[in-house]
Amino acid sequence: MRLHSILIMLMILGVFFSGCVSPPKEEPCEEGLSTIEYLPDPDGVTTANIRLADLDGNGVDEIFSTHPLDGTITRVICDEDGCVEQVFSDGFIAPVRTHIVDLDEDGFTDIIVADIGILPPADELVGKVVMLKGLADDEFQPITLIDGIGRTVCAESGDFDLDGDLDLVVCEFGNLEGSLFWLEQSENNTWVRHNIDERSGVIHAFPFDLDGDGDLDIAVSLSQVSEEINIYRNNGEGNFTKHSLVNEDETFYGMSGLEVVDLDQDGDSDIIYSNGDTLDMDLPAEIDPHSYHGVNWLENDGSGEFIRHRLTNVWGAFTGHAVDIDDDGDLDIVVGTLQITEFFPGWDRIDIVILENDGNEQFTRHESTQILRYVMTFDSGDIDGDGTIDLIGGSHRISWEGPSHKGIEYVWTPPGSCA
Repeated sequence: MRLHSILIMLMILGVFFSGCVSPPKEEPCEEGLSTIEYLPDPDGVTTANIRLADLDGNGVDEIFSTHPLDGTITRVICDEDGCVEQVFSDGFIAPVRTHIVDLDEDGFTDIIVADIGILPPADELVGKVVMLKGLADDEFQPITLIDGIGRTVCAESGDFDLDGDLDLVVCEFGNLEGSLFWLEQSENNTWVRHNIDERSGVIHAFPFDLDGDGDLDIAVSLSQVSEEINIYRNNGEGNFTKHSLVNEDETFYGMSGLEVVDLDQDGDSDIIYSNGDTLDMDLPAEIDPHSYHGVNWLENDGSGEFIRHRLTNVWGAFTGHAVDIDDDGDLDIVVGTLQITEFFPGWDRIDIVILENDGNEQFTRHESTQILRYVMTFDSGDIDGDGTIDLIGGSHRISWEGPSHKGIEYVWTPPGSCA
């Protein structure tokens, strides 16, 4: 009888209070580009490059960032409880790019780091390539693979001589002196240098098999003295022949970024490149930077020849990253800019441009001007293991004013999708 009375009283109270409990609040739908902070950035750290890779082999990507002003690289690991950051500084001066690979094929993944040595233009031999050699228990040992070279900005792996081990292609950007070369992995952890192009200004060098002949060719962007996009074709033995795709006459063209990707998803590798580097401050005053700078697509016709498409114009274009940002099955392009208003105070600022693909490589442009600045590096992958692609970008702020972040997630909500 007593239990029956208690149940009746609980039912009465439930009815009485039911009108007082509010349903959970729905998050407002915000169209356009927004951000999600996975780690705070209280000190305004300068980021040169962000790469995503699954170092520990658990199926979830980690975030690798380089911070040249601090002399560090960071590894960020995220799960359902949040993100933690691991900082590496031993062996570095001014690291600018990472590459994640088991270089010595011992079963532990390594971190390859290109260290520029000094950011301002110089011909001092301060560059180097460092391997953080993966060890057991998630430990790493810094080993210098090559040093005493010009300012170094990239090191990517590939078996260029088809001898069964991994070599490295290195961008010795330098200043007036520099080169593109590859390091042949030899016995007893020694490396043999082979020059490919003895000119300075090499920004990127990405190995890929252009012609399907089983060996690795190299896509390269050059700036500084030359403004070029080249393919260096491999004969299968590590001997390379240059094939020019883009060769601009003006040194102020400002070649800045390069990415090898199958943009039209037809089974071959295309190239996206950007021009918009104004750090030499040599763009003539009469030229509109918004009409001169931008992003291009070099479409592979299937035979290894390329068709050039100008995709968009935007001042200070520094990277064009291909990613399916709206999850519709095709690849869109996110354009990050390095716009220093002191250089061009009279021009409108555009921080990030989204080029939305309709599936037939016709792009609709969306501009973002109220977002973080100086985002000259993007990469994408699944950082939280939820099966969806996350877009991560970082700001190369140096000491310039304006909102920035060392590394943050970007989320795109297409116009009209909140209706």
